[in-house]
Amino acid sequence: MWNIFLKRRTELKIIVPASTSNLGPGFDTLGMALNRFMTVEAFHADTFEIEQNGEGAGNVPVDESNLIAISIKKLTGTLPPVKIKVSNDIPACGGFGVSGAAIVGGLLLANELHGGQYTTDQLYQIGVSIEGHPDNVSAALFGGLCVNARGDDGRYYCQSIPIEESISIVSLIPDRRIETKFARSVLPDLVTLSDAVFNVQHSSLFITSLLTKKYNFLIHAGGDKLHQNYRKKLIPHFDLLEETAYQAGAFSFAISGAGAGCIAICVNNELAVKSSFEKLIYELGLNWRIELMKPINSGAIVCTD
Repeated sequence: MWNIFLKRRTELKIIVPASTSNLGPGFDTLGMALNRFMTVEAFHADTFEIEQNGEGAGNVPVDESNLIAISIKKLTGTLPPVKIKVSNDIPACGGFGVSGAAIVGGLLLANELHGGQYTTDQLYQIGVSIEGHPDNVSAALFGGLCVNARGDDGRYYCQSIPIEESISIVSLIPDRRIETKFARSVLPDLVTLSDAVFNVQHSSLFITSLLTKKYNFLIHAGGDKLHQNYRKKLIPHFDLLEETAYQAGAFSFAISGAGAGCIAICVNNELAVKSSFEKLIYELGLNWRIELMKPINSGAIVCTD
């Protein structure tokens, strides 16, 4: 199967966006695609191999434990005779969806090389099973703001909502990584009814604010009682970063994914917010990067020659 298909195509390219997830109250539910990208290219070869370039390249395995290889093997049961070249511009630290992008890139590549047998929904289900949660995978695959839920039938369902161009994301990118497994270990197994209701209210208002473009409501919708109060202890100066964001005019401030990165949602005032963060980061002596990003409404793209 592999060889027959590869003889018809010498090169295959998958471009997958970054993502931020949770967005405050939407724990394991909300993901948003961002304009940083991982490019996964496949070339005909005698054996399977991976070449990793760009952000985090030195810390990414290039054997069968690579997430792209794991995703290909999950879909097809084997690895094709191709050389995979990965060029990554997604921050490797901070919770900006690099794992989700690798999973989606691997699944889309495998599906193309295997004749396109799987639907996008099937790839979504498989991607979630690999990642363990749907938010980053969905955003990488579908684009926009993705709202995910597990149905009574055990399958996951996703609705992508387009985001207006006036919205920008000021991203605080740390110089160290918090493993998702560790970030989940600090969360409680049980929460109170009042905390659960709080998050239902805030996540609902958050989504509605974006749908109706009433962005001033975001200021009141970003609260969370399921994960951020526990995870913020892992992030240096979190409360001060949050205070600076709102004082500078951000509409929302949240941990990006599992952290340690953070995001500020801005509407036509991103430069002022970025400047305030730059001043604070300098004063605190943190070796963090601050980048302006934009939500994008398109997900991963398959390019063929």
